[in-house]
Amino acid sequence: MATVENLGLSLTESKELLRKTQQVMVEKQVREFLNQCEKCRHCQKKRLSKGKHRIVYRTLFGKMDLDSPRLFYCNCEWKKESAKTKTFSPLATALQERTSPELLYLEAKFGAQISFGLSDKLLAEILPLHEEFNAATIRNHLHRIGERLESELGEDKGMYIEGCPRDWANLPRPDLPLTVGIDCGYVHSNNPKSRTEGWFEVIVGKSIKADGTAKCFGFVCGLDRKPRRRLFQVLQSQGMQMNQQITFLSDGGDTVRELQYYLNPQSEHLLDWFHINDALDRDTADGSRSGECGVKRIDIADDRECEMVSLARQRRSGIRENRRLLVFFRYGNADNKRT
Repeated sequence: MATVENLGLSLTESKELLRKTQQVMVEKQVREFLNQCEKCRHCQKKRLSKGKHRIVYRTLFGKMDLDSPRLFYCNCEWKKESAKTKTFSPLATALQERTSPELLYLEAKFGAQISFGLSDKLLAEILPLHEEFNAATIRNHLHRIGERLESELGEDKGMYIEGCPRDWANLPRPDLPLTVGIDCGYVHSNNPKSRTEGWFEVIVGKSIKADGTAKCFGFVCGLDRKPRRRLFQVLQSQGMQMNQQITFLSDGGDTVRELQYYLNPQSEHLLDWFHINDALDRDTADGSRSGECGVKRIDIADDRECEMVSLARQRRSGIRENRRLLVFFRYGNADNKRT
């Protein structure tokens, strides 16, 4: 009897339907592929079969057990192609990666955003993957994809600006400016061997387009051999052109400043207000060190950033003076009250 509660397919029924549909489609496609491989490409003579074995192919909608025949090379193939063996398995050669690209995509996407265990549970909940799926598989596939992407990344170099102003003027009209925020921090190992070991610096950032879409990046400073290339690739993936304006926001530290140089001729480098305010707070907390701290901040900034810091200090000084006056009118003695 049909009720409102059981309208449509249930999750279990939909998963089973997808698994069976995938099984039928994959078997049909494999059968057509093997039929094309039965004859020699040169003389069209049918190849002899040595036997067959089964291979496992993991797809988005279930694990497939497929028959993989092993065929003899034709005599003309053996002479023309100088094959090292007399037999070959066409299906095993075609499916060297035993996991479908769609499944690898989902494993990498979720495995990079949440824990491997939660990714395992999420994918097993919505896809007909059954007990063959586990967190170790996601971790291994994600690491392999990361290593492949790392090998495809070009070599790092000192200068990424290409062309001259005349070439940049002939480029298409660029999008609105990009805004890139970069910061660094130190991570401490939970089991350090000594007080000096177990610390490493991590640089992270986000590149935001004018429409609000963003891409994040991050790496371990000192271990990553291609940090500037990695940042340049992120900017290029967002459509960056040499005639497009880019604003970099950072704390002005040496590591993050060097990362931003020579990526774009229209780039602008600013100290973000958070770190300016942090420096002023430290100056206020310890007046004896304010000059030392201010010198350190100004040494790594350009003229415009020095002016920003100076204006910020003046503003903070005015705010403190107004607070002192308010306390004086209320209590009669501003020096004995916290300002």
